[in-house]
Amino acid sequence: ECDSREVWEGKFRPILQDRGPSVSLEAAMHAYGVARRQGKWCHFTGLETFELLRRMIGDETAMMAMLEDPEWFSDMSALLTDRVLSDFDYLLANGIEPDGVWVYGDMAYRSGVLCGPPLYRQMVWPDHKRMADWAHRRGLPFIFHTDGDVNAIIEDYISAGFDCLQPLEAKAGMDVRQLCPQYGDRMAFFGNCDVMVYATGDRDRIEEEIRTKLEAGKATKGYVYHSDHSVPPSVSWETYRFVIDCVDRYGNYD
Repeated sequence: ECDSREVWEGKFRPILQDRGPSVSLEAAMHAYGVARRQGKWCHFTGLETFELLRRMIGDETAMMAMLEDPEWFSDMSALLTDRVLSDFDYLLANGIEPDGVWVYGDMAYRSGVLCGPPLYRQMVWPDHKRMADWAHRRGLPFIFHTDGDVNAIIEDYISAGFDCLQPLEAKAGMDVRQLCPQYGDRMAFFGNCDVMVYATGDRDRIEEEIRTKLEAGKATKGYVYHSDHSVPPSVSWETYRFVIDCVDRYGNYD
């Protein structure tokens, strides 16, 4: 329904601006308590505004707004960022103390950034930086999740203050063997081991995939092993056990 600036300003903006917290404190406290008792790393999470806008007004309307009415897009992005950060403030004020912030938003397809690097820098980057700044002012690391090929805006992510990028989709051309030598002193990487290689069941290929990417990651500021996407049903349990065995063998420092 929110398909124009007039509808946004007349209906949706007032509702979003005046609403209270959109997170359940009871559910958050329960999840936090369970995780702390299990000794887990705890984080605040949510969607960044590019993903939120695509869901709220649709891809076509969002992309066209970036080109035809950038003030409208920026207004929506800024208010949605305010809402996410106000929820984080609400949780902090009620006693939840996270170890970090991990925000999600798929910004790219396998051929590149959906909105193009120049539009990203103009329209989305300022609110991404606000989210990272919020985390850093509280001494928290900031992790960003996006699928797709974001090679063209890695420098922008670093300048926004992103501490770590995940999951580094291999079939979209992301490769820590190239990223770590170039950016590994300024950003940590999380993921990138190709599930499509796992799905072949070829143990030589799987071992090579894990060994070379762990070696690249271990030579940098920080790397966390993870697959580059959800592990598909075509990967057998025996194959996955072999994957973890390779991680154990190659993921330790001498």
